[in-house]
Amino acid sequence: MMINGSWEWQDLDSLSPTIRSKTLSEIQHLIINHPDATMEHDLEWLYAKCGVEKSVRAFVCFAADGALIGYAPFFVHPSALSFELFGLALFDYRIRRYTIASTPLIAPDHVSQDIFRGLFIKLLTSLERREALFGLGVPLASHFAQYLQHKHVLRKEYLVFPHGMSYFRRFILLPTSFDEYLKNLSHGTRKQIRRAIRNLENDADLSASFRAYTLPEEIPTYLALAQTVSDKTYQKNLLGLGINNNPETRQTLMLAAEKGWLRSYILTCKHQPVAFQQGYLHNGTYYAEHTGYDPNWSDQSVGTIMQIYRIRDLIQLGVVRLDFLYGDNEKKKSLSNFAREEQNFYIIPRRFPISVIAQILRIFNFTTKQLGNFMEKYGLKSKIRRFLRKRATNN
Repeated sequence: MMINGSWEWQDLDSLSPTIRSKTLSEIQHLIINHPDATMEHDLEWLYAKCGVEKSVRAFVCFAADGALIGYAPFFVHPSALSFELFGLALFDYRIRRYTIASTPLIAPDHVSQDIFRGLFIKLLTSLERREALFGLGVPLASHFAQYLQHKHVLRKEYLVFPHGMSYFRRFILLPTSFDEYLKNLSHGTRKQIRRAIRNLENDADLSASFRAYTLPEEIPTYLALAQTVSDKTYQKNLLGLGINNNPETRQTLMLAAEKGWLRSYILTCKHQPVAFQQGYLHNGTYYAEHTGYDPNWSDQSVGTIMQIYRIRDLIQLGVVRLDFLYGDNEKKKSLSNFAREEQNFYIIPRRFPISVIAQILRIFNFTTKQLGNFMEKYGLKSKIRRFLRKRATNN
């Protein structure tokens, strides 16, 4: 409902049980039919990820006739405004972050600046002293990104700035056959894939095996194998990313398996895990969450082979799309056939001291970016990155 020129949003948990139940059903219908919807809009998925100090806040907006026209779910979790130099943390200001993935879901005939403004008015009254908003993977072509980037009344109440560089999020729009998929890749990529698969499959001593894990009872086995590989990767040793076989992860995977969403993979050679892929199949899209391979097997291209085996499996299942999720790299680019440009955004209330620290962080990030550009120009940044990755995997 519109009040004083802005749409009024309501906290989902503030609704009566009857209205909330009806709204949850309408949210599911919106997710299934909205072109911008992702798995990160599904409340059951967000609640499954709730561990220590993590929660979910969802806001909804109704038209005068009671129809749901807006839905904005936020994953609330501990975070920090981090001052980092080449991956080394210098100082962290601890905050709680309200993260929304992609964009709020707005009925197409109700998209306007007013409906976004109404949401941010509601959020301003909900945020506490050390809390901030964060837009994760916001498509730059979306109405939401355009609203965040325009200098209008939002800037009086919030400090809005990009976090990191924009990037291309890669997808594979999966055809009906694996041969058709291969045919549309570049000649060089096809040649590399066929050679790697031929070398692996024709070497009987390797005893290569590929398996999908989808059931609740398979989770302990999958996690043990995946963590064995993950612990050897530079992502885990240098960036702290990868698989963690802990209660929170097991809870998330269990919910996904019970819902029929879990589809993760292990590639073994000589009866040892050498590569893993963790992901979820939701509403016709496969979300590739984690991937990794044993660097000792890099000469056998086990990471590439794992990707190709997974793509072939998904095509056989009739999956519509594979989403490589956030960030970009050359491997994603070579295997994908569609991309969209995205940007992460901080949206921070103009309150002391969080907005002051955020302003300092903006200046710091600009300075380090200029330094990074200078080093990249002379090839120093890439050399430092390779050295750090090599040292991390060797350790």
